[in-house]
Amino acid sequence: MNRILLSLLILFYLSKIPLVGQDIHHSQFYTSPLNVNPALTGVFNGDQRITVNYRRQWFVEDIVRYMTITGSYDMKFYPKKWKSKGNWNAGILFNYDRAGDSRLGLANLDLSLSYSYPININNIVTLGGMIGYSQRRFNPDELTWDSQWDKDHFDPARATGEDFAKTSTSFMDLSGGLNYRWQKSRRTKIDFGVSAFHLNQPDQKFFNQSLSIKLPIRFNINVTPSFKITDFVDLLLHLQYQNQNPFKETVVGGYAKFYLNQQRGKELNFLLGISDRIDDALIPKIAVEWTNWYFGFSYDITTSGFKPYTDQRSGPEFSLIHIITKAHPLTVLKSCPIF
Repeated sequence: MNRILLSLLILFYLSKIPLVGQDIHHSQFYTSPLNVNPALTGVFNGDQRITVNYRRQWFVEDIVRYMTITGSYDMKFYPKKWKSKGNWNAGILFNYDRAGDSRLGLANLDLSLSYSYPININNIVTLGGMIGYSQRRFNPDELTWDSQWDKDHFDPARATGEDFAKTSTSFMDLSGGLNYRWQKSRRTKIDFGVSAFHLNQPDQKFFNQSLSIKLPIRFNINVTPSFKITDFVDLLLHLQYQNQNPFKETVVGGYAKFYLNQQRGKELNFLLGISDRIDDALIPKIAVEWTNWYFGFSYDITTSGFKPYTDQRSGPEFSLIHIITKAHPLTVLKSCPIF
């Protein structure tokens, strides 16, 4: 009970920090762990993990729309000859984001590596890093300009007066993070992590001007406690705070997880919850777990000043996770007991 109260206090305190976001972000951020913290690579119960996220925002035709697709794969290594108390983990992350009439897009591919070290059976520390390649591009064909207006008449055949010699730019990216896990059992545990993305502050300018346009470092704090309440119900909480100067974002919420079938090989769980992206959106959500599969759905209901322009239809988001667990020989002992 003390740990539950402490977790609630942390969530409440951080949720008071105001919000807005700049980088790619998901309402179900806990289903895209490599976007949250490179140190979450390999921090799961199993051997291999595949995640897919799809987010669409603002379907209304006459305003800017956003689409984000994310996919990741991570796995654990169990070397036979190398004796160590901990273990190495590796992963790969792909993000694609598109927004606006210019189809301003971001595509990036990242490789992550982490090392998990169990201090004891209940406490595990993981250090992770990530290196990636990113590309931004836009399409000016759908944009309109002042020079194309003749008084109150728009003529798309008129010259734009703009010269776009370069419509794409690419850069390398570095990130790192640390995650601490306290775990009592598979169903009762707390993850607390801190991470920083764009550590090298890459230059992302489109033009050949001498002035550099640095991508600010994005700092992330995430807390995801999980508590067994009864044999058939768990309480899952989660909080994420991000700061990418001058933008901030705080998402706080939770699930009630109901165990409908606990028979081995036929596990079936139902999750129902809600989150709040402070000063921006209310996010009801549901999820289903069946054996090693997880499917989640959420829907952002805009509460910010953008509400009058979204036709009160914000954005659905889907998440899919599949965990592969292999049968290991008795001679192979998992060096890091992550539940």
